Amino acid sequence: MRERPWSAIFSPEEHSVIVPSRRPTSIMPFHSSNLSKSMSINNIPMLVPKYLYQHIFIEPWANCIVASLIGTVMVDSRLMGEFEADVKELEADSWSITVDKKYLKQLKKDAIKRQDVIYELIQTEMHHLRTLRIMSDVYCKGVLTDLQLEVQMVEKMFPMLDELLELHSFFFNALLERKKEAKLEGTDGFIINRIGDVLLSQFSDSNAESMKKIYGKFCNRHSEAVNFYKELHSRDRRFQAFIRKKMSSSVVRRLGIPECILLVTQRITKYPVLLQRILLHTKENEKDFEDLTQALQLVKDIIASVDSKVNEHEKKKRLKDIYGRTDSKSITRMKSGQMFAREDLLRSRRLLHDGPLQLKNAAGRLKDVHALLLSDVFVFLQEKDQKYVFASLDQRATVISLQKLIVREVAHEERGLFLITAGIANPEMVEVHASSREERNTWMQLIQDAMVVG
Repeated sequence: MRERPWSAIFSPEEHSVIVPSRRPTSIMPFHSSNLSKSMSINNIPMLVPKYLYQHIFIEPWANCIVASLIGTVMVDSRLMGEFEADVKELEADSWSITVDKKYLKQLKKDAIKRQDVIYELIQTEMHHLRTLRIMSDVYCKGVLTDLQLEVQMVEKMFPMLDELLELHSFFFNALLERKKEAKLEGTDGFIINRIGDVLLSQFSDSNAESMKKIYGKFCNRHSEAVNFYKELHSRDRRFQAFIRKKMSSSVVRRLGIPECILLVTQRITKYPVLLQRILLHTKENEKDFEDLTQALQLVKDIIASVDSKVNEHEKKKRLKDIYGRTDSKSITRMKSGQMFAREDLLRSRRLLHDGPLQLKNAAGRLKDVHALLLSDVFVFLQEKDQKYVFASLDQRATVISLQKLIVREVAHEERGLFLITAGIANPEMVEVHASSREERNTWMQLIQDAMVVG
């Protein structure tokens, strides 16, 4: 969704009061002792409720309330001023609206659409940076100063925030610089003939590694951050009041912390779509086409790396959850004679896949189990008294080494597969059934992949 510019949100009267001139962003806390020096009483009615007028500069309690209100307004006003400066030249819905119609008629349809997408890239990057600044200047600094939460708690709710701000400030400034270079003489408009080199720089080398690292950690901690926010909001009334106050701010516009976190998580997935659309309207013989094609592949690689890190993090968490549910006294013997205990689930092992399966016993009955494909073994667990224990199957091992394991489909049974332990004196065969043919094929492929890697 396109965001409305700040000038479209406020009336001219509100705008003149709230938006200050841009100046250094150093913010000092207000104290009642210097309140009278900072603002004249004539200005107070614009900022505080009427019932406080008569007590200002007389009652200490009133001064404290006014100081808090004015501090909030100053932060909001500073941010509003900065946002207004940013959006001044990017508030139109599209590039083609900003250009003189006579000039527009000289351009081909593809050229116009290309500029519209480039404009959208710059505009949405600005919106993303604004979201990060709301998280930083309104919420993060707010809970540190107003609620005096511990730094560790704040970092848990806003992971990698400083790094994200630095990364996207650098990128946005590079886009703005290219926009300035592309200014059309004698007009307020611009036309960017080359953008691929800027994107190539952003998504390659050290910048690419930074994006992988920063977004990898941020996305890993996404759920943890949101859950921490919800838990804090449910039990802390001061935090509830803080959120209500900030959500009513004109700058925040009811953009809550969970929504901010989600928007940041999603941003990286928007780049391939935008780059693909720019490419669609770029001629193959142009220099920009080669740069854009390379940049598109690079950003896809970045996303794949982030997805891999998130998946690995989730698998680690999942294995720890399963470990926590497993009976501490549960133990079994592998075919090799080696004992396998609960602690062995985590010992230098990674979870590759898990899910429900059915084991077939000698009598032909199917037993429900929960299967774990680890980096070097296949484990079958079953539930007992709301805990996991190692499954038992006719004296056969239910922790199977992947080394020299043979996997085969069961004839005339589209959901079944055989796990055959080879390379030992007395090979064993375990028949397993999945919920569907597709699920059976998924298990077979993952097992075979794990065996190759191992």
